[in-house]
Order: sequence, then C-alpha cells, then structure tokens
Amino acid sequence: MERRAGKRFGRSSAALIAVCGLPLPLAAQVADGSTLQSISGSASVFTAATHTRTDSVGGTDTRTEPSVGVSGRIGGALASGANSLALQYGGTLETRRDTSVGDQTDTSSISGAASYAYFDPAQPLDFNLGHTVSSVRNNTGFVVNPSSYETRNTLSAGAGLRFNAGSLSTLRLFSQAGQSFGGGDLSNENSLTAGAELTRRLSERSSASLNANRSWSDGSSVDQTIDSAQLVYRRDLENGSFSIGGGQSWATTEYSDNTETDSDALTGFLDRSWVADQYRTSVQYNRRLSDSATELSLNLPPEFDFLPETVELRDLVVSDSVSIFHSTDLLCNACTLSVAAEAALLKSQISGDKTYEYRSSVSLGVQLTDLQRITFGYSWQGDAEDQAGTIVDQIHRFDTRWSRQLAENTEFAVAFNQSYLRSDLGSGTGSDDRDQYVIRLELTHGFALNGRR
Repeated sequence: MERRAGKRFGRSSAALIAVCGLPLPLAAQVADGSTLQSISGSASVFTAATHTRTDSVGGTDTRTEPSVGVSGRIGGALASGANSLALQYGGTLETRRDTSVGDQTDTSSISGAASYAYFDPAQPLDFNLGHTVSSVRNNTGFVVNPSSYETRNTLSAGAGLRFNAGSLSTLRLFSQAGQSFGGGDLSNENSLTAGAELTRRLSERSSASLNANRSWSDGSSVDQTIDSAQLVYRRDLENGSFSIGGGQSWATTEYSDNTETDSDALTGFLDRSWVADQYRTSVQYNRRLSDSATELSLNLPPEFDFLPETVELRDLVVSDSVSIFHSTDLLCNACTLSVAAEAALLKSQISGDKTYEYRSSVSLGVQLTDLQRITFGYSWQGDAEDQAGTIVDQIHRFDTRWSRQLAENTEFAVAFNQSYLRSDLGSGTGSDDRDQYVIRLELTHGFALNGRR
C-alpha cells in the first residue's frame, strides 16, 4: 500500500507545482511602492586558451584548446509587501577546438537557485516556490570541468495554513512537494511532505516549536517513507540569531521486489549567526536522516553564499555536517574577504558504507584603484571513505582575476585559473590525475541596483 501511495503522491506533486508556479512571474515584478533590496547581473564575451595534462596508467596526455564563448549571471533579493524573492544564477556557453586533432566541441553549463515566499502575518495562508539547477556528480569522482556532468533541475512548491490559539501560540499545517528532472542518465524523482508545526512565543525575541511531518518519495530504485519529530528553540539576538533543535526520524525503505527495511536515527541542528554592517558569520551543525528524493520536498533554503559547484545523489543516509561561513570588509579599507568550510559524515542505511565529504573556499578582493580590482580565490573539495583522514578523491582550484573598468557598467578582465585533480579511486572509475590551466580575456557589461524604492 505504501508503494502505491507513493506513486499517487508523485502525480499530485507535479500538479501542485504547476498550479503554485503561476504567480512567480508576477512576484518577480517590482511594482510602485515596493522595495528593491539588491539586484545585479552581467553578460560577457570571452576568448580563452586551456592546457590540460592527464596522468593515467597508460601514460601522460597533453591537450591545448583555444576557445570563444559567452557567459552571464544574475542575482539579487527582492521584497514587495508579503512577497520576497532571492535568486542567483550563472551560465556559460563555450566552443573549443583541440589543436592536436582539430576537433571542435561545444560545452555549456548553468547553475543556481531561486526561492520565492509569500508570508503575511495578518493572513492565515502562506506559500513558497523554489527552483535549483545544478551539475550532478554521481559516483564518477571529481572532474576539472563541471560542464561534463549531467544537469538536474528541481522544482518545489508548498503551502501552509495557520491557526492562532490566543496571542502567543500558532498551529501551522503544511504540505510541500518536490520534483527533479534529470538529464542524460539521471532519473526523475519526486517527493511529498506533510506535517504540522506548533509554535509558542516565549518573549519578544524567542520562540519554541514542536514539529512533526511525514515524507513520501519515489526514487530511481526504492521508495521511502520517513517520519520525523523535532523540538526547536529560536532566539533573535542583538548581533544575529540562535536556534537549536532535536528529535528523531524513522524510515521505511521499500525495494522493487516488495521487501522492506526499517531504520531510525536521532536528529538535530544548531545554528548561530553574527551580523553587523561590515561582517557576517554563521556556524551550523546538522544531523538528518534523508535521501536525495526526500530532500526535494523538505523546503531546505539554498545557501546562496556557498552554493555547491556540484551535488551528489545518495540513498538513505544519516548525515552529520558542520559548516562555517564568514565575510568581512574589516581586513583593510579596500579589501573584501570571505571564507567558507564544510565537513560531513554520511552513513548509508542501506549498504552501511561511510563517506566523508569536505569542501572549503577562500576569496579575497582588493580594490587597487578607482578603476582596477584584483581577486584571488581558492577552493577545495575532497572525499574520504572509511578513514576520515585518507582522501581518495580531491580537487584544488586557484583563480586570479584582474579587471579594469572601461565605462560605468563595462569592464575588461584577464583571468588565470588552475585546477589540480588527484584521485586514488582506482581503475574503472574514469578518474585520473589531471592538471588544467586556463587563461581568459573577457569583456563584460553589467548592471547593479541597491536599496531602491
């Protein structure tokens, strides 16, 4: 019965997304009297030269490829009454020519996320919409060019109905649906979550809530049913916010041969953020029981400051993750610095395998003159298996970019990017040690709006 119910919810989730998706273009418009917090975008044309060295069991191969292409990005945050929209997207289309054999290839990539919400304290109904597009690294190891991964689009939509029990307590009943659309060999997945949240205001700055929900998901090979309950405390502080929660989740996994397995885990989270005019810091710990399909309908907000370059699909896992993000303008009068790091332990509830995932990034921007700016960036991703300190697959990236403003919204830039892939995954995975160097010249025209009414 659970399996048939899961299929039924899969069809209804697509219908819910289609219906709730209609107001999105209207919400993105900025009407008279609304507040435009920030929005920026750019379009670029570029020419580049890429040199790649690959070391494998069969020897060393080198390749040099000149290329031309276009790229663009858009991002921002809009607010208009009860409506709010945050988005960040970027994409590239490039044509390369291999000088050694004369072959020509076209590559494209796009990534980003958008989140829309309607919430009016005076109205009982709220709803939300979300979209993400990302490259999926699915048991293939890292690559120096993420455009070679498959691309997955995900849509989510949800609604809630609030009931006030006096002036201090609120009961919210909600439903959230998610659907993924995979390209290439990726399978489409969908899930539905329904639940209730009872919130009690403890003071002007703090509240406590009791949350309970059930999620149904249809994956590529298994169906999941996950029940969760959690007690949460939140408090707004003078310099940021603090929240903590704890509870338990129970899961039932049904396979294609109609066999079932049960699993459970303690869950919880801890979130502390510090916000000031010239810096922002957040520290998070999260423990969850979920799989890739179920997370489609959990309404997890995208981390726009730390969007992953790629995502990896996974079966039912208990995940423990710690992340930190810090950005500041206090390093020097002309500097901006941002640092991010995350470590996660994932234990499969189906196979029992353990995986450790790490990622970090550092970005430093320096305004040399009124017209010139230079940016240095470094990022690292690594995977380990049973031993947390034994990295079996990793990639380092170094990015340097110098730009000069030619006109009010136009600039010329020179970028030099380096990637170093090191893999010990063994034969049969298609992963070899690889070094790549890219020199790029680009002309960019953009726009930026801030604090406009």
